[in-house]
Amino acid sequence: MIPATRFDPRLLTSAIVLFGAAFWVATPLRIPLLAIAIACAVLAPLPLGTRGVVFAVMTGLATGIAAINLFAVGIFQGPLTREFGWSQAQYTLVTPVGTLITVATSLWIGRLFDRRGVRRFALISIVLLALALMSLYFLDNNLLHFYAVFAIVPIIGAGTSSIAYSRVIAQWFDRRRGQAFGASLAGIGIGGAVLSLSTQSMINHFGWRLAYVGLALLSLLVTLPIIFWQLKDTPAEVGLGRDGEPVQAAASVAIRPATVSGYSAGESRRLPRFWRMFFAFLLMAFAIGGVMLQLVPILIARGIDKNQAAATIGLLGLALIVGRAFAGFLMDRVFAPYVAASIIIFPLIGVSMLASGAIGWHAQVAAICVGLAAGAELDVIAVLITRYFGTRAYAENYGWQYAAWTLGSGTAPLLTAFVYDRLHTHTPILWVYVGFFALSALMVARLGSYPELRNVSPDIAPSMGNGDHAAR
Repeated sequence: MIPATRFDPRLLTSAIVLFGAAFWVATPLRIPLLAIAIACAVLAPLPLGTRGVVFAVMTGLATGIAAINLFAVGIFQGPLTREFGWSQAQYTLVTPVGTLITVATSLWIGRLFDRRGVRRFALISIVLLALALMSLYFLDNNLLHFYAVFAIVPIIGAGTSSIAYSRVIAQWFDRRRGQAFGASLAGIGIGGAVLSLSTQSMINHFGWRLAYVGLALLSLLVTLPIIFWQLKDTPAEVGLGRDGEPVQAAASVAIRPATVSGYSAGESRRLPRFWRMFFAFLLMAFAIGGVMLQLVPILIARGIDKNQAAATIGLLGLALIVGRAFAGFLMDRVFAPYVAASIIIFPLIGVSMLASGAIGWHAQVAAICVGLAAGAELDVIAVLITRYFGTRAYAENYGWQYAAWTLGSGTAPLLTAFVYDRLHTHTPILWVYVGFFALSALMVARLGSYPELRNVSPDIAPSMGNGDHAAR
């Protein structure tokens, strides 16, 4: 049973004030203020004692590799291709380069986080990712240099990924897990709302080289201190149980960590449901990535100004935040596969609008529809893994599903750019993506009921091999 929701009045007041202020400030600041207002609103109903870690995860994801790949890479495409004479397909190849590395390393990285925790890796990754971004200041007309940077980013920046941060949330929450996933993973949407406009502004005023440096400094000066002070791997480290419940323990008795539950990684992969999820998310990611990561070029190709295109990406980021928070709230109360399948209807409508030639405010509505589903996907994956397979091998199982998501979203932009380079229109491939959305919604809706998952001692579970008997 989900406990009664209590809202923090300070956070609610901050949300209302920021929301109102957003309509009185200059246009470039409006979307970032709205993003912060929504962040305050989604933090307000979380239990006291858990908001710090959720805020840390939100911040980490807002400046992590996912937000940069989703929202900043597309904005740099125009300046770099103009300066170096690269084609859209040549530039976009950077995404599948990073995708292949991510897919190859996600499984190993997830296993590492299951065994060693996340905090130390997050701190190291923030610094290394910032240094990698700074190195692009020295980029010349050398595609291999460009590809090499984004090939190592998935490895050195793995501690800033949703594989890492969502494991922390899975350990901190149970009955409010969907709500917590939705709030924390909304950080990627916050990153989209802030990074899209701030990146375009830095490019306009200082050039693309200093814009890369600016993104790096944002991570070092804002994210790093917040992660250092607020991120803890388990609630036991601060004397709490899951969902922020107090743990009564004598000073001389150590607080035992929360139990884990469910299947080992090997057992999970032997279940047909695991692979139905894998291919459903692969199709969904292919469709979302093919549109969202190429949305700026799609809009510019239709004569939309680059600043308006960046603002549309900002709106997509806001929709992403709302989609994550709303989906997470619903999945604590409604059967999660039905929630996920229903949400996919929005991008199906949005991409159909784009395929039909939407421009102006119609294009903005289409972007919002895509953002609502993109906002729901990672917390849908996270919740479904914990409900169907448990937390015993959470990060490794998430790594597999995240690999499917990354493979689809990372390769689709290249196909979108390739089609445009050949046909000088995006319309045919957009209709293909509409079909992918419909098929993925059907597959998710047919995942079946949740299994019963028994608890396993945390002292035993990490040492079990992949072939061990499941705790069922």
